[in-house]
Amino acid sequence: MKNKGYIYILITVFLWSTGGILIKYTSGNAIAINGIRSLVALGLFYLYKRGLKIKINRYVILAAFCLMMTNTLYVIANKMTTAANAIVLQYLAPIFVLLWDCIYHKRLPSLKQFILVLMAFSGMVLFFFDQLDGGKLIGNCLAICAGLCFSGVFFVNSLPESSSEDASMLGFLLSFIVAIPFLNQMDYTNTVSNIALLALGIFQVGLAYVFFSKGSKMTNPVTTSLIGLLEAVMNPIWVFLFYGETMGTYALMGSAVIIFSVALNTIWTAKEA
Repeated sequence: MKNKGYIYILITVFLWSTGGILIKYTSGNAIAINGIRSLVALGLFYLYKRGLKIKINRYVILAAFCLMMTNTLYVIANKMTTAANAIVLQYLAPIFVLLWDCIYHKRLPSLKQFILVLMAFSGMVLFFFDQLDGGKLIGNCLAICAGLCFSGVFFVNSLPESSSEDASMLGFLLSFIVAIPFLNQMDYTNTVSNIALLALGIFQVGLAYVFFSKGSKMTNPVTTSLIGLLEAVMNPIWVFLFYGETMGTYALMGSAVIIFSVALNTIWTAKEA
């Protein structure tokens, strides 16, 4: 059963990792891109769940808002900086969760947590040592904001009365509603762009969720989280192979530091639990 679960998680990570390359090949407004892929994913949810019944409370609404902002900022960042920078900086989320937890419980971080935060932010700073034009600089900042919002999704969903499934569905619906004014800024005549956009909704978001929901129920959460980190490695590989986009030297070093600190955080948290 566990082996089958890990296969589901690996498939999920593979589907997630296609986000960078598919966004690069989708032309048009970033907010509209996120809205359309969210609508396609929501339609897939409807077929998978055989209906959409969303439980609404303040936690679900807050998590949904954080998810909408995460996805929107990630797509915008992907258009402005490298796909590698966008995904790795978003993976600062678990480190931000540590800070949210300390603020929520009104306590100082432990020595281990302080070391992890210091490591992760050191890795983040390295990204800004590369030669960046104005667009890439803003893109990196937006990717960090996406990570901050993503940490809000994790943190709020961990609270009582929250529901990650309801928050995801509501988040996708909100993403489309916000995108409505920008839908006329898409190039619907571009065949490659249209295929990439559909693939984002069906595979990178919709089917990925289906496999993740199945796999996460069969596997150890720690191992699942560690396997999930492969997305930050695979995403830049696809973009390099099929788009020719590369990372700067300092960004590569920063990526290694951030991924290591997030992996260490997952392991230490599991041991303490």
